[in-house]
Amino acid sequence: MVWSGPLFEGHVCSLGYVVVDFILENCCYGPGDLQGDFPVVIDDEMFEFIVEVYRINPETGRKAYDEAVLSRPKGRAKTEIAGWLVVAEAFGPVRFAGWDEEGQPSGKPVTSPLIKCLATEESQATAAFSVVTYIVNDWGKENRPGIYGAVTGARQYQSATALYLPHGGEIRACSSGSASKDGGKETFVVADESHLYVLRELKSMYATVRRNLGKRKLAEPWMLQTSTAYRPGEQSIFEETLTSWRKHELSASVYVNHREAKGRIDLEDAAHTLRQLRYVYGAASEWMDLDRIYREMRDPRSCPDAETAARYFLNRSMSGRDAWIAKDVHERQAKADVVAMGESIALGFDGSLNDDTTVLRGCRMSDGFLFRIGVWAKPEGPAGIGWEVPRLEVLAAVREAFGRYDVTRMYADPHEWRSDIEVLAAEFGETRVIPWSTNKHVAMAAALDRLHTGFMVGEVWHDDDPVAAEHYGNVYVARRGQLRLVRKEYPNSPRKIDTVVGDALALEARADAIAAGWPELVAAATYFRLPR
Repeated sequence: MVWSGPLFEGHVCSLGYVVVDFILENCCYGPGDLQGDFPVVIDDEMFEFIVEVYRINPETGRKAYDEAVLSRPKGRAKTEIAGWLVVAEAFGPVRFAGWDEEGQPSGKPVTSPLIKCLATEESQATAAFSVVTYIVNDWGKENRPGIYGAVTGARQYQSATALYLPHGGEIRACSSGSASKDGGKETFVVADESHLYVLRELKSMYATVRRNLGKRKLAEPWMLQTSTAYRPGEQSIFEETLTSWRKHELSASVYVNHREAKGRIDLEDAAHTLRQLRYVYGAASEWMDLDRIYREMRDPRSCPDAETAARYFLNRSMSGRDAWIAKDVHERQAKADVVAMGESIALGFDGSLNDDTTVLRGCRMSDGFLFRIGVWAKPEGPAGIGWEVPRLEVLAAVREAFGRYDVTRMYADPHEWRSDIEVLAAEFGETRVIPWSTNKHVAMAAALDRLHTGFMVGEVWHDDDPVAAEHYGNVYVARRGQLRLVRKEYPNSPRKIDTVVGDALALEARADAIAAGWPELVAAATYFRLPR
């Protein structure tokens, strides 16, 4: 037997509907202003999230996801949702038990669940675990004794670190030290506020429990990350997760539900910021004090700068004041476009051997539209050991670009690729393939200024490539006297910025080709020229 199909518009094959029913019937609010209040309210936005994370295969009944990520601003009750899901995973009908008489999935509890709520400090029980302990122990023994009455391990929710379940299994607050010593067989793990998972031991804890999730196939273990926006450059677990998601590198078994404010960040514009707050808080805007939040965003005691305000309350990761370009400016200049075969373009090439990313970028001569032709990046993990850029593949992509488009000029940084560039120049002409050293600071600063100004004034557009977006988000200003160059956030950072360099070379090649008399644009060129 398989799923009979949807019963109403928007209905999906999921156990989330019965999980929500269990929460509404058997959970109260945890510590806070609403502590002990029953019944709880699950708004439409969070209802849809729960339904999606419990989506199942309509033929096999197995869970679709082994990890879910809930990313919302501060105060959106992410921890409360995580706590309710822990209670459901410990006691509720969260795994497939067959099809009912209507052909819809029915659920059963996990056999001997082992649930961990990860803590960021050795002595800290997580907020999610406190929610669980309050519901199960302080509220549940009196209000739902048939479900929670025989649970042991806690006297008060404030001091508990473990709960032992009467039907076998347990719920633990788990520190990095205990996780590293534990070969447990987890069925559900909550990594609350994963933007704080920055230190090596915390990232190791996450990796350890993530690996453990593969040990119990029948239990269909999974993990929930909850987080607010990360601080760029800290390389937290959440930053790594969201970066991979934006680059479409995550497995289909990872479900990411992320909402951040769009457009410019301007705290002086109250109406604009309040609109962003209403969007990012979603259904919670009806009961959140957004005017109070806006005041907090503007209070330097709470938020010393716009970047901090945006991270906490708009769920928007922003680089600091030394960022080379604002994220919203780069996002604003993206547009869906396809460069047709035979179009006249310029090329920018920034190559490496085995560490930095190698990029080949195109720039359409008619309007300066920047687009991806090739990207070669070192793989993560063991696959990156001993890796080198596939030189023949890169050179084949260059030759393909010359065959596909009318290439007016190619500016290529000769560092580590000098002999290959000489071969290409002999093949396509020395007036078309031109070595262009990025370590000549005066010329490079001028090329970067052209690119930066083009984005700022709205005359340069790009194809919204996710790798390019990542690189632009990683780039900071490097000053050499009066010159404005680019750098990573710290020396030897693994975060790449090569696309920015490739775009600067491509755009500079275009501008110089026009200045040299590129015929199709000589009479009608409207593109601005910066002083040289």
